[in-house]
Amino acid sequence: MEMNEALTTKELPGTLVVFMIGQTCMNLEATGTVETRTVRSAPSYPDVIPKQKIIKQERHHVDSREVGFLVKAYLPDVLVVEASVAVNSILADTTLELKRKLVTECRKVLAEYTCNREFDEEYSVYCISGYQGDPEVYLSLYGDRIVAFLKNENEQLDEEEVSATLASYLKYGKDDITIVDWDGAFIFDAAGDFMSNIELFEIANLQLLRSRILADDLDRRLEMTLNLLRTPKTVPLIRSRDIRKVLKEIIEIRTQSILESETIEHNIKLIGDWYSARLYTLIARKYHLDEWAKDIKEKLDMLEDVYTMATENFSISYRATIEFVILAGWFVLLLLYVAEFLLLR
Repeated sequence: MEMNEALTTKELPGTLVVFMIGQTCMNLEATGTVETRTVRSAPSYPDVIPKQKIIKQERHHVDSREVGFLVKAYLPDVLVVEASVAVNSILADTTLELKRKLVTECRKVLAEYTCNREFDEEYSVYCISGYQGDPEVYLSLYGDRIVAFLKNENEQLDEEEVSATLASYLKYGKDDITIVDWDGAFIFDAAGDFMSNIELFEIANLQLLRSRILADDLDRRLEMTLNLLRTPKTVPLIRSRDIRKVLKEIIEIRTQSILESETIEHNIKLIGDWYSARLYTLIARKYHLDEWAKDIKEKLDMLEDVYTMATENFSISYRATIEFVILAGWFVLLLLYVAEFLLLR
């Protein structure tokens, strides 16, 4: 097996890419459009891979290194901050410290756009190119070091943990390999085609962010509906408008959630069994996106059941209130009739 000299040394140069994704309440104005950057063969389906809008590009120094920052948006409200820097030794201890500083800088940018501090996603991609031969040779030499970087650990990991992590990989050609983990990935590509893979990592993190936000929103809606059920059945008429407003919001969030989930699944199925789809499937499995989707579906089903109960409770309370008003009216009329009868005597 042919092997470049760079694969036999820890002084392996590469590029570190760190990105963070957050949701903002601002109106994201774009200065341009970035088309899908996938270079490898893939079918041409419009809108399968979301297009990105560039907000700004700039370069400044972090830890005495020149770092490129790209700020872009998945409209209408998701912001991506991507930082990239070339390093002489991508497996050096200083790389992990540099990564932590880049995360801090990216989070500062998210704060500038008033992104939700409770929900964001960060991910690191270690990119290596310019070698010859099968990069699996490099994995056999420094696999434990790679896994430690993916786990953000400085200590030596168990062999089983190393083997299990390195098993989550995908190869397209003889000279490339992508290793996927929860917090980061290593991409070996002799030609340096990293952006097509990084874009898929960003999209998967986007779906994870949306799933987390949606699950939290459904929890709050569910609690709101349960509080509604605890309201006494003799609800004053003055509360009826508030109750109808709450129920309307529940219906809207349920409808929106179903539409978004079906759209995501439909778009992924359109890609088919191509490289992008297979890599996305691997990423989605690491992110447990199927489990998130299942949890959201269960919350939606539960919300629908509770919503039905709340509707029935509201109807009963409303009818009871109307009946009480009618009876009170008849009682008042009866008193007036008695009073009139006594006055006429």
